[in-house]
Amino acid sequence: MNGLIEIDEPSRQDQIECGAFTIETVQCGKQLNDMTAVCQFFAALDVITGQDALTILPTPTKKAEDIIMNELVPHYQDVKKIVVDEKLVEINVRFLKEGSKKIVKQRLVQGELPFVHDLYRTEPLNIPAYPRELKYYLIDKKFVKPVHTKEAKEIGDFVKSSFFARDGVLSLTPRGWNLEEELLNAVSIRTFASFADRIILVVDREDLSIVGLDLYG
Repeated sequence: MNGLIEIDEPSRQDQIECGAFTIETVQCGKQLNDMTAVCQFFAALDVITGQDALTILPTPTKKAEDIIMNELVPHYQDVKKIVVDEKLVEINVRFLKEGSKKIVKQRLVQGELPFVHDLYRTEPLNIPAYPRELKYYLIDKKFVKPVHTKEAKEIGDFVKSSFFARDGVLSLTPRGWNLEEELLNAVSIRTFASFADRIILVVDREDLSIVGLDLYG
């Protein structure tokens, strides 16, 4: 398929922290009445699926820590700082506040971040009862016309300072995607192409459904 190159499973540099491990609970009583594009991007899946998943946010830079603490933490009920050898390595958030859920729902209805709707096309997560056999496709960016928006830049800048700075990759789980050339025109792919160096599709070998979308910086 034009623009989709089958490759071997990519090697990853996921960082494993070793040392004295502590968890610090963050108390944040204030409620923000607005929400940035970065927070919407990470909060949307919980609202779309009605689930309360744990979101792990790496903090390898001061910029990442500041964005998380100022833009995301006030919207969540359960916030934990993960500290290794007295160094903050990540902040974990869970359980959106009710007011924050309403903000996300309103923004989704307004279509403020169209690539979020495109990324999560269906609500159910297809989890098979058997191990998947996977194959991997690199998207040739020559076939993709990037979408440059203010919101995409804000999200890209955060991802670069957080996930890319620590692990080199941000892994997403699209819903309702299948392997096809039309994906090269998907608004989500075009948006991610504005800040990711490489985009790799993780594909179920049996039914060609896309079970992962890995962005590399």
